[in-house]
Amino acid sequence: MVDIRDFARSRRRFITALGGLGIGGLTLSLGAMTRHETALDRLDAVIDKDMCITPVSTSTLRIDPAVLPKDLTFVGTRLLKLGFLDEVAQLYTKRTGNRVRVIGDGCDGGLVAARAGKAHFGELCCPVQDSPAAGMGWLPVAQDMKVVLTSPDNPVYDISLVNLRRVATGEIRNWRELGGADRPIAFIVHNHCPRYLEPVRTILLNGGKTWSRHVMRSNTDSDHLRHLARFRPSLGVDSWVLAAPYVKQGQLKVLSIDGVMPSVHSVSRGDYPLTGPLNLIFALWMDDLMRPFLDFIYSEDAQRIIARNTVPVSRTQAAELGDAPEYLRRPKITVLRS
Repeated sequence: MVDIRDFARSRRRFITALGGLGIGGLTLSLGAMTRHETALDRLDAVIDKDMCITPVSTSTLRIDPAVLPKDLTFVGTRLLKLGFLDEVAQLYTKRTGNRVRVIGDGCDGGLVAARAGKAHFGELCCPVQDSPAAGMGWLPVAQDMKVVLTSPDNPVYDISLVNLRRVATGEIRNWRELGGADRPIAFIVHNHCPRYLEPVRTILLNGGKTWSRHVMRSNTDSDHLRHLARFRPSLGVDSWVLAAPYVKQGQLKVLSIDGVMPSVHSVSRGDYPLTGPLNLIFALWMDDLMRPFLDFIYSEDAQRIIARNTVPVSRTQAAELGDAPEYLRRPKITVLRS
C-alpha cells in the first residue's frame, strides 16, 4: 500500500505542476485517471504476478526427481515467454517430438517453481548473482533491450544517459531541459523486484541514489505501458518485448540514447547501454530432458528466433558467464580397445 500511496501522491504533484502551466484539459484527464486507477492499483497489489515476494532466505528444497513434471517445464518472467521461448519450444517439439510447457509468471514465480520441483527451469530477467537465486545453476540465453519511451508527438528524439539519470533522480523535471516543450516530465517507473539487481534501476540509480519523489509508479508492466501511452509528457523505460506492440501501433515512440538506437547490433557491439540479462535457472539437473533443449536453444535456428525481439547469447558466451557445470561438462565417451 505504501507504493500505491506514493503513486497517487506523485500523480497529484504532477497534476499540480501541469495546472501551473495552464494545461487544464490534460489535468482533468489525469485527475479522472487518478480516481479510477487507484482502485485498480489496490487490486493489482493483491493479484499482481510481477511482484517479487520471495524471501531472501528461501533455500533449495530436496527435490525428488519423480515429482517433477513429465514434460520439460519452464516457469517465470514473461519476457522470455513472449520474447522467444514459446516459439522456440514449439519448433523444438516439432523437430524432436518432445513436449515443452512454458508457463508465464514472474521472476519469483520461476524461482519458487524451480526450487519446489514444479518446473525444471525458472526464468529470471535480473542478474542471478546477489539475488534470491544465487547458488542455483543458471545459464544466460539472451539479452533484453530496455527502451526509452515517450509520446509519438514529442519533438525530442534522443536523450543522453547522463540526462536520463538526472530525470530519474529529479535533477531534470521539465522537457525544455531536454530540447522539448515547456512542460513537466511525467517520468513513470515500473516499481518491481526490490530484492533483485533490476537492470533499469541499477543503471539509472548508480551510486546508491533513489528515484525522484516526483516519479509516478506502476506496479505492473501492463499498467506502466498504458500510463506511458496515455500521458503525452510521459517518459519511461521498459522492455522492447513488451513495448513493441505499443510502438508498432503508434502509441509510443523509442528515443535513442546518446545517438544510438536499440538493436541487436548496437547491443552486441556494446554501444547501447540499457540492457538486461534473460537467464534460465534450475535447482536439479536432469540430463535427458534438459540437455537436448539447451543444445537446441543455442542452435542457429533458435538464435534466429531469439534475435527477432532480443539479443541472442551463444553457447560459448553462456559458458563464460553462467554457472551450469552439469551442462557444460559433456559426457565422456569411453573407447573400448581390443
